[in-house]
Amino acid sequence: MPALLFADRVVPDVDSNPRPADDPGTGPPDRLNGGQGMVARLALIAFALVVLSPAATAGTGPATAHLCLEQMSTARQLWQHDLYDAPPAVAAVMVDAIDGRLPQVRRGLAALPSDQQARWRQLAMLTAAWSHQSTVVDGLLDDGAAVDGRAWLPPVKPAFNRRTLDAMGKDPRFGGPATVKSLQSAGIVGNRGQQLGPALLAASGCNDVATLDVLLRHHADVMRHAPHSADALTVAVVNGEAGIAQHLLDHGADVCADDHRIPRPGTTLAGIGRRNHLPDALVQRLTCPGLTAR
Repeated sequence: MPALLFADRVVPDVDSNPRPADDPGTGPPDRLNGGQGMVARLALIAFALVVLSPAATAGTGPATAHLCLEQMSTARQLWQHDLYDAPPAVAAVMVDAIDGRLPQVRRGLAALPSDQQARWRQLAMLTAAWSHQSTVVDGLLDDGAAVDGRAWLPPVKPAFNRRTLDAMGKDPRFGGPATVKSLQSAGIVGNRGQQLGPALLAASGCNDVATLDVLLRHHADVMRHAPHSADALTVAVVNGEAGIAQHLLDHGADVCADDHRIPRPGTTLAGIGRRNHLPDALVQRLTCPGLTAR
């Protein structure tokens, strides 16, 4: 989930106990029109999570396992506070997927209108894949989620998006209102949602062997990649994750095909693996005959 990177690096956690509705003097706990402190914190989260356009995040490097868990903790807070533009019942499903509660995920999906269940099941499966929840991934694949499929992460709610941009304009780390407006004009910030997947990229980028094994058992295509993105083997090699790379090679990942997709002439997976101190035997497996590793 590329747009999630670095979210918790710039903001503290959101209060997990919102003010109750009967709090005297505050009125109903309107999450879109609440206290400015919470809005400011969530605004910075939203910028890093979902306001960045796919084009702006396409070149972001792969996530580490620790960062994956951090960013999904932040995503959980946005779902929990009902800030994505999706029904509250869907938000509850996504929180359960992040928390690894498969029975609750299944019950929540079953309660949705029948014509919406497949869409949200796919997103829940991908959300679980980013969250190191291999049991949920396995169960939802058994229930019909597509192992190589993608899903649409909805945008944040419009009112919250406006508050997000306003908070960014007031925060000196974003350069002031003029900078925010220029980012909007350039299409770098928006509120269009984002395509996620395939799940194998999440397992590889997050160094999650358990989820990788689940996906491979369900016959995931090891060469599948998102548009303008590396595939799972390239992600593993760039991350220096020897175990993930070995698994993918054992299941048919094509080193030569990946080498030919690398845009920088002369750069190879073997060369990247050597610089990342992968074992010599693995570097040998990453070598495409006829290409010089560097």
